[in-house]
Amino acid sequence: MNFYIFIWLFVGSFILSGCIDFPEEIATADKPQPNTKPIVSVDQADTKQSTATANDSVWETIPSTAQKVNGLNEDIPVDYLTYRITKVESFKEMGTSVMHKETEGKFVKVYLKITNTAKETQQIFTPRFQIGDNQERKFDRLSDDSLYISDGLSFGKQLQPGLAASGAIVFELPNDANGLSLIIRGDWQSDTEVTVMLQNIESIGMDTTLKEEQDKMMDEIQAESEQQVEEMMSKCNTPFKCSSNCADYSDVGQKDCSSGQICCMTEQSEVDEQMAKLQADAEQQTQELMNQCNSPFVCTGSCPEYMDVGQKNCASGQLCCLQS
Repeated sequence: MNFYIFIWLFVGSFILSGCIDFPEEIATADKPQPNTKPIVSVDQADTKQSTATANDSVWETIPSTAQKVNGLNEDIPVDYLTYRITKVESFKEMGTSVMHKETEGKFVKVYLKITNTAKETQQIFTPRFQIGDNQERKFDRLSDDSLYISDGLSFGKQLQPGLAASGAIVFELPNDANGLSLIIRGDWQSDTEVTVMLQNIESIGMDTTLKEEQDKMMDEIQAESEQQVEEMMSKCNTPFKCSSNCADYSDVGQKDCSSGQICCMTEQSEVDEQMAKLQADAEQQTQELMNQCNSPFVCTGSCPEYMDVGQKNCASGQLCCLQS
């Protein structure tokens, strides 16, 4: 009987020894073991990097340095040009009573200052602009925005090294476009692309820059016409006449008549004729002003990318073309 008890005790102790770890073995198992997990190399351009701990069976993701967010009034280099967005506005209509444009959505106008940081002359026609929203939609700039605003960015303009040009570009968006950002791409052969968050967008109802410019031009023409009338009235020219007496005329004083003579107004018909001539001169000046090939028009040998609007005052062989 004692022999069988001995045998069962021996077998039982052997089985238990295989199931229970000794304290020193447990301590060894808890220590991190070298080279037990792979080391993953992550490109610094990634926004997340992977790491592992000895106690975890899965990788943890830790964000790396956050990408800089571009905003308003920051200098943003894109290849050889540096951009600064100074202001953003939104409105429903723009232009004048003659050149007028409305939208069921909204127009967004972005004011830009562009500096040439290269060592050579560059032209402002290669950069491409889009606006993106929080629905991952992208919108191109209006091709005819310069027809309805007076401060449009002059594409095709030469920009000398170290100098800057300012202007605005307009986009047409639906009303539900929010979370807007301006996408600026580099030259046609460049892969450079930056994103600028458009914040503090001011709603102004209507852009009146073109109307204000035309009103200013008409005010200048009107002031010039009034000055001509004033100068005419201060001199004894037609419809006035210098005479020793004014028996048949209205006496209007000495003016620039020679000593002993009086400046007299002639009959009303001559006055009406002179005023009609002044009015015709003012209309002619307005027409000549409209016929000049100034912004948003440009003189060029051909118009592959512009709207041909005729010869106007361009040099021989050139056409006055509307910028796209």
